[in-house]
Parts: sequence; structure tokens; C-alpha cells
Amino acid sequence: MSKVYLGKYVNFRAFWLTVYFTCALVFLVSCGDSDSSNNADANVGATFFEPDSSFTTADSVGRGDTATTPDTLTNRDSVFLRDTVSRDTSRKDTSDNRTQDTTAKDPSSLENVTVTGTFGYGLQDSRSSVTVQALDETFNTVATFTATVPPKGGTYTAENVTFRPPYAKAVYSGTITDLAHGGTVTMKDSLYALVGGRGNAGVANINFLTFLKSVNMQTLLKQPGATAASASATSSAAVWSMFHIDTAGLGLVDSITSFTGSESGTALLAVTIMMQSALQDTVANLWKVAADFADGSWDDSVARAKIADWALGVDVNDEFETIRGHVRKLGLGTVADFEKYIRGFYQAELGIPACNEENEGKIVFATNPSSMYYASEYSDVSVTTDRFVCDDEGVWQLAMDREKDTYEMGQGTDGEIRQGRVNAGNLYRYSATGRSWRAMTSDVDINAYFVDKSNITDFVDIKRVYESIKDNERVIFLLRHGERDKDATSKNSGLTKAGIDSAKSMGAKLTKFDEPMRLGASEFYRAQQTVIAIAQGRGQDTTVTDTFPELNDDWYMIDRSLVNQAESDAGGGWEATSYYTYTGRYSGDTARIQAYYNLQERSAELIEILLHKYENEPDRFIMLSSHDKLMVPFVAYCSKLRINMNIKNGGTWINYLAGIAIIWDKSGNRRYVAFKGLRNAYFQGW
Repeated sequence: MSKVYLGKYVNFRAFWLTVYFTCALVFLVSCGDSDSSNNADANVGATFFEPDSSFTTADSVGRGDTATTPDTLTNRDSVFLRDTVSRDTSRKDTSDNRTQDTTAKDPSSLENVTVTGTFGYGLQDSRSSVTVQALDETFNTVATFTATVPPKGGTYTAENVTFRPPYAKAVYSGTITDLAHGGTVTMKDSLYALVGGRGNAGVANINFLTFLKSVNMQTLLKQPGATAASASATSSAAVWSMFHIDTAGLGLVDSITSFTGSESGTALLAVTIMMQSALQDTVANLWKVAADFADGSWDDSVARAKIADWALGVDVNDEFETIRGHVRKLGLGTVADFEKYIRGFYQAELGIPACNEENEGKIVFATNPSSMYYASEYSDVSVTTDRFVCDDEGVWQLAMDREKDTYEMGQGTDGEIRQGRVNAGNLYRYSATGRSWRAMTSDVDINAYFVDKSNITDFVDIKRVYESIKDNERVIFLLRHGERDKDATSKNSGLTKAGIDSAKSMGAKLTKFDEPMRLGASEFYRAQQTVIAIAQGRGQDTTVTDTFPELNDDWYMIDRSLVNQAESDAGGGWEATSYYTYTGRYSGDTARIQAYYNLQERSAELIEILLHKYENEPDRFIMLSSHDKLMVPFVAYCSKLRINMNIKNGGTWINYLAGIAIIWDKSGNRRYVAFKGLRNAYFQGW
């Protein structure tokens, strides 16, 4: 062979050897990149969430058993079933062995690996069970593996598991410690966590945060081009955000393995407590939250506000220490400052600032319309009268009436009276000496203020009064009974036919509102007969619910025998009542005949009795019937004697179906209106 030919041959062989080794190297690198990519995705922990019906329990399956979906799936929570998390699972036939075979042969699958993980707060019970389920790309279960939980709980281990990361989930079933209220609860359903691959092993830490994260992560992984790494990071940030927790330094929610001294562990504890706050079935409650969170946002403002209201209540009532006691029983060491995360949540949700030195003494209210503490402005009491004051220890406290009523009221003139800013039924008188507002406690003084403010000068038609009642107001109509015969004065005497007909006609005018009227009367038959006829005219139930001895005709009388003396002295019953009401004769220590109570005190007492009777009742409209010898003094008091029924001084006696409307709202604000049920409010004679 010539040297030229040999040289060409060697160069030719060297060239092809170079090509061969280069291709081989490229092939190995590409395969390595593929493995590396898959492992990078799998190294990021994640969670998964779907109904119990998609797996077989640890007691009934072993390694490699195929899960089935029972027919009872359709009986699940309807809110949950509408969520995309369970939609694919409920439609797939997970008994198809071909899916399992495909998974096992997939070159990116992990075979015969050990899957481990820790449990979150309250899940350490060794009586609980864990299974690891291999999933396909649509998150259907294709194989189930039984895990072991050590006697002390806290961790689990599943051997010889085969799955393709991140398509496997660890499922926790059994009991849970109720950190919010104490004790343990047996869960009706289960918690889940997606399994990530780490080298040649699988890891899934199961806790409330990873459980919530699983829903959103599953949604993201179904999107084209999504990777486990990107989905995990996005979902983890979304979970922290849903609880208004700053993610700085906290990392992924499923990386939490140390509770004591771990800031992320402290945040996990806070979330666990908050999610147990409305505990009936903790996991069922989590299902609803997780279903709402499938798209990465928690849109249920009512649920968020409910948890925030609970958290604020715990803080105000100083109940965090009780919760700390529940956590200590877990034996996990020193309990960190979880309160700061719970406070941060309710402050963000309710629009309440932090209680600190800057805000000491400040009084606030919740600005979230879904909150039970909501107010549109400081004086709005349509939902609640509760307000909160920042104390000197940096904690919001429930403000006392005087604090919130006089907050930022400013100075007044000596003796000036103002209504409370929140409780308008509370009155405060300014003291120039003390430079402060002092609560008025006398019922006489309080009612005198509202009488003066009402400025009654005459009677107006009852229909007009009835139709003027605002949505936030309630009313008591207190009136004289219907027409009776002149001599029908006994307790058992009834109304005339004209009296019944006129009461029915009046009732027929009071139909603007659908609410029925609550009926009450004195112990006299004619008074009860009157409200029954009014109810018949309205077309409503005629049951007389309340009977008041206070509404009998002797309410203002101290002693009947002394009243008889006064009537004899004055020349008749109407005359004695007129003298008493308009001149004070027969009343007081200086009266020759002390037959009647002080008009102002006795009238205020009657108002307080009636308001107290109905303050916690749901009825918006109340119709009560009484008698002329009560109504004349009462109407005169409410009108500051402007309405003249003094028959000894040119006045005219009160007519049938005339009286006073006592109107009040949630804040305690009151107003009085004199009304007439007939054309004339003054008696025209027998």
C-alpha cells in the first residue's frame, strides 16, 4: 500500500470516528438534558386536590392496585364537583390497565422509589392513614401504594412506588387536631399533596397550604407548555397571597418541614388556625375554599370576611392564649408568633389598620361590606354598633358606648346636650368644668329631649305616619280603642258595630308594607277587639300576642280611692284627668289630693317598658290599644301640652283611634308623632 493511499485511509477512518463519537456525545447530552429537566420540575414540591372517590383506601389496596371511581361520586358537594379539579377524574375510567402500563414504561418515570413526607400542624395522629397514588397526565389514578405511619406520627413512608413526576399524590385520611377550638375531629374527607421527585426518591409534605396549592397547580399543569417548576412557584405565591402574607423569605409552601423557629412554619400555623375557625368539618370547608381557588384567586368575599370577623373577635376577646394552649399540646416545641399573620389577615380584609403607637386611642370600624362589623361611615349602624379602639398595649378592643359616642365630638357649651355619634339613643351633657361629655342616665331627661325634638303640635292621619316609616325604623302605634256605648265601661264591655267597622276601615289603609302588625292591648275586651278589627281590615292574622296591664286606664293613678276623691272634687273623671295633666293638681307632694303619679316620670316609664318589650323582637310594626284616661295624659306629655285636650280650659277630649306613634331606629334615635285614625282626632260626643 502506498504512503499516499495509507494516509488517505487513516484520515478517512479518523474522520468517521470523530463523527461517531460526536453523535454519541450529543445523544447522551440530550438524554441527560431531558432527565435533568424532568428532575428539576419534579424537585419542586406541589399539592393536589380531588374527591376521595378517586382512590382506594390503604386498608383495601396494596402496591400496584388500580383505583376505581364509585358511582357515589355524584353525591359529592355540588360546589366542589363544578370545579375543574374533579371534572376530569369523574369522567375517566381509572381501571384501564393500559394507562398503568404506559406509565410504568415511560422513560421519565421513577420506578421502585421511596416516597416520604411530613404532616402539617394537627395532622400528626398515627391513627391516620396515607396512600400514594400514581396519576396519569389528566390526574386520574392509575395505581395506589400503601404508606406506613410510625407510632408517633408526623411522617409517612411508601416503598417501591412507580410514578412520573409530578403525577402522583399523597393522600391523608383520618383525624385532625382542632387548633382553633381544641380536641380532635375525624375527617369525612381527605387532604392531598402532589409528589415531587428528588433524585431517585419522592417527597410530598401534607398540610393545609399544600392542600390549597394543589388545586391551582393542577389547573396550571393542564395548560400547554406548563412545567412543574413554574406551576409550583406560581401556585405557591398565590397561596401566600390569598392570606395577605408577604412571600419574602418564606419560599415554597411545600418546603415547610420545620415548625419551630421557621417563619414559613409560623405562617402555616396561622393559616391552619384560620381555616379551622368555622369548623364543622374542616376539610369540607377547605374543599369549598380550594374549589374557589382553582383559578389562583380566592373570590369568596363572604368566606374571607367570616374568617376575618372570627379573627378580630379572637383578638378583641384575648383568646389567642387559649389557642396557643391547643398548639402546645402537639409537643412541637416553642409556639412562634402566629398572631401577627392572623392580625395581618383580618386587618387587610376588614380595612382596619394596625394597632400601634401611632393609632393609640383611635376608634375604627370595618369597611368590608361582607363583614358583620361593617359600617359605611362612623355613624352608620345599619349592620352593627360595634366600634374598635386601639389600646396602649397595641391590641384592638371593643369600644365602650361613651368612647365611641363622644369620639371626636369636640367641645360644647356648658350644659349642652348631644346625641351619641353611634348610639343616637344615648345622650351626653357637656361639662365646662370637666371639659368633657357626660352620659345622661335619667329616662325622664332622655325622653324629655326626644319629646322636645319631636315638636308635636297636632294629630296627623295614621296612614301618613305609617307610610313614612323608613326601612331602618320600627314603630309602636299606641291608640285609644274604638267606639263603645256610653255606659259600656266594664272590662268585658265591647265595641259598637260602628266602632268595629271604623277600626277595620283604618286597618284597610295600612297596607303599604307586607309585614304584619304585631297586636297587643290592655286587659279590657274592647281594647283587644279594636286591634283584632284593625288586623282584619289589613287582611292579616288577628292573634293578640301581648296583653299589658300597664295599658289599663289606671296607669297614671296612684290609688283608685284617691282618684275617686279627685274626680268628686273636680266634678267628673275627665275633669280630674284634665286638671292633673295640664295643671299638676292632684299630683305631687304639695297636692291636696295626691291621686296621680308625676306626669313626666310616669310617661317616660311607660315608653321604656314598651321599648324594652320589643327591642329584641323582629316585628317592625306594633299596634297597641289602650284607654282615654291613659291616652290623654300621654298625648299631652309627648306634645309638651301643645295638643289641648283640657276640657277645663277650652280643650276637647281625645277621640277613638287616636294616639301616639313611638318610632325608633337601630341607633336608638327616637321620634314621636300624634296620629288620628278617624277624620277627627277630638271626641264629638255620644
